[in-house]
Amino acid sequence: MNQQWYNIGAFTFPGSWAAIAAAFILTFLFLFFWNKKASDWYSNAIFYFILTWKLSVIVVDFGTVIKHPLTILYFHGGTAGYWMGITAVLIYTFIKKDNPILVIVAWVMTVLVYEGVFDFLQGTYIIGAFQLILNGLLFFFLLKKIGSPNQEVWYIQLLVIFALIQVMMNSFSGFELDTPLMSYTVLTIALLFLIKMKRQFYKARRKNQ
Repeated sequence: MNQQWYNIGAFTFPGSWAAIAAAFILTFLFLFFWNKKASDWYSNAIFYFILTWKLSVIVVDFGTVIKHPLTILYFHGGTAGYWMGITAVLIYTFIKKDNPILVIVAWVMTVLVYEGVFDFLQGTYIIGAFQLILNGLLFFFLLKKIGSPNQEVWYIQLLVIFALIQVMMNSFSGFELDTPLMSYTVLTIALLFLIKMKRQFYKARRKNQ
């Protein structure tokens, strides 16, 4: 998909960057007032993502960095660096073993804001509004189910439905397995695996008590 580009002074950036920045900031603010523990995890995860993405240029273009060290300040690792950043976030999350529901809420909120802002910047207002409504309803329903007796069943189902909605909505202009769709697929699988790990952890702890 061709992106719209924007300028702030001499700095030029694609709409996806603006959407990601908005998603990070608004999600953090929501988590900060909703659950301080979740906001702590989220801020650390974003820090590791940005740091890894930025420093990944060392791996992607080692020769240039050795010759021109200041390259680190101006460039990043591109798509390869993005996936390195995602990997860093997943490793951090699995090591922390935080409550999966908090991670899922943060992820859904991030995607909700990203998709809405990105569609707005691209000028696809109808699709953006429809997607905001669907994602917003799922997000609201997810929050309502937290603390219910069968919350685990609900948030597993809602996570899968949420991922499928992203695939459906992003296919309206022609299906393309681009970076966002691959991210949604990979992170959904990772979150389901995190839920399984957490369940096994609690079972093992109960046996040892």
